[in-house]
Amino acid sequence: MFNSGILGTGVNIPETVITNKVIAERFGITEEEIHRKTGIIERRYEFTDASLADMCVIAGKRAIEDAGLDSNEIDMVIIGTNTHDTHITAALVQDRMGATQCAGLDLHSGCSSFITALATGAQFVQTGLYKNVLVIAVDKCSSLLNPMDKKTALLFSDGAAAVVVGRVGEDKGILGIIMQMDGSGGKYLHLDENKNIKMDGRAVFEFAVDKFPKAVHKVLEVSSLNLSDVDFIVPHQSNLRIIEKGAENLGFPMEKVHTKTIQYYGNSSAPTVAIGLHEEVKAGKIKDGDLVVLVGYGAGLGWGAIALRWGV
Repeated sequence: MFNSGILGTGVNIPETVITNKVIAERFGITEEEIHRKTGIIERRYEFTDASLADMCVIAGKRAIEDAGLDSNEIDMVIIGTNTHDTHITAALVQDRMGATQCAGLDLHSGCSSFITALATGAQFVQTGLYKNVLVIAVDKCSSLLNPMDKKTALLFSDGAAAVVVGRVGEDKGILGIIMQMDGSGGKYLHLDENKNIKMDGRAVFEFAVDKFPKAVHKVLEVSSLNLSDVDFIVPHQSNLRIIEKGAENLGFPMEKVHTKTIQYYGNSSAPTVAIGLHEEVKAGKIKDGDLVVLVGYGAGLGWGAIALRWGV
């Protein structure tokens, strides 16, 4: 068995900025009201004609470069997404990146898709079956929005982020994983008959502020660690108010919790945790040897967390 960890990260943040002013004018509300409810300042939309593969290739190449590898050293590509425009995204990405000796799969498990994809990739590295696995989380939520549904239009956005999972030192890498689902709550966040995102905001809020701290405690328990050991938490960027309430329930300081993504990029669903991890590593807030907890929760309803010791 090998220790698996993250060797490199990369993101693809769309260029189109959708400000609160644009959304406020659409619904006849104030920018302050949007910020008060969501914590969002602006969100990002991908170009209409951009495919998921287009988005993934950019993020994937950046992660491979950050890991100091070449594309032909990638053994497997895993795509975590909820907005399939094809069911062969992993194959398209593998081909376009020149990863010629490469397996792949597409998976989706709601807003927790990055956690699920990272956990899946880690297993292949830990068993020794593959050495380097490229995990990409991507969603183009703008393609699934009813622009006149205030509950969703205020929140959702687009983006892609990638990590390279590979072998790391015995004191580094992934220390624990937990994942769970409760399909009885699927009705609270799903696609309607028009393939638009439909959400019961209150139910999702209550679910998320409950599962966020519970997921952190559980993954620390299975990792034989304590909350006091944690240096930084990167939760799913669903809504700043959910993150604030969840951290309060957890009893963890907000200055050690990532929030930039929800404020400036919006809720892009699957990639938010990976985007947040990248942002904090590049900003120097997550450093070699730090204990980091990644937490996902949302559609499914599903939730999960990964505890890892940063570094190689």
